[in-house]
Amino acid sequence: MTEAQMMVVAGAFIVAGFAKGAIGIGLPPIAVGLMTLALPLGDALAIMTIPTITTNVFQALYGGQFLVLLRRFGTMAVAAVIGVFASVVTLGKLGSPGTIGWLGLVMALYALLALFAWRPVVPRAAEPWANPLMGLATGAVTGITGIAAVPFLPYMQSLQISKNELIQGLGILFVCITAALAAALVQQNVFDTANLIGGLAAIVPTFAGVWIGQKVRHAASPEAFRKIFLYGMLALGLHMARGLL
Repeated sequence: MTEAQMMVVAGAFIVAGFAKGAIGIGLPPIAVGLMTLALPLGDALAIMTIPTITTNVFQALYGGQFLVLLRRFGTMAVAAVIGVFASVVTLGKLGSPGTIGWLGLVMALYALLALFAWRPVVPRAAEPWANPLMGLATGAVTGITGIAAVPFLPYMQSLQISKNELIQGLGILFVCITAALAAALVQQNVFDTANLIGGLAAIVPTFAGVWIGQKVRHAASPEAFRKIFLYGMLALGLHMARGLL
């Protein structure tokens, strides 16, 4: 990896880490999108895996509600893992750049509706059947696109849950989904020594960005955080949808 490529990778993870710390989402698509300015998609996906898993473990454990949230969203996590492997086995490969744009468009449209016209709320009583259904659908979409986003991000945002519980709950789900993605990448022989070293080196700039983002999140009120989260989802969706242009 050249010096210029290393600078692009470091900058990508600082920006993506900030989004992760502030709203709990966005690290893989932002990091991969920026890294592909200097690296092939396969290398970007491989480098992204280690810092993504590391930050997701931190996000899942940070907050003091791990066991409570694991019981609440455990069926969604298990179903998502099943969905990832089902898609990968069916398609024979992980990730399709052509579908990521449509995924981003769906996210952007949802964020716009939730911000300006429609505020969906899923009652707690619906979670026993909705959680595994959303998990299975999310895993299937993740196996097709390589990005974990729809439909579980809009679904999680619609639950009656505090901002810190939302962030920690997302971390638990991301740990399981990212682990499944990593296993699929290993099976497809995407990793090599350079990618592993790059992924380990990316941990430092990622956590620098996460730390800054957390400061922003803790300073925000619940309603302000909701808007920040949705605007972040909108920006992320538009970023992913740029390939459709």
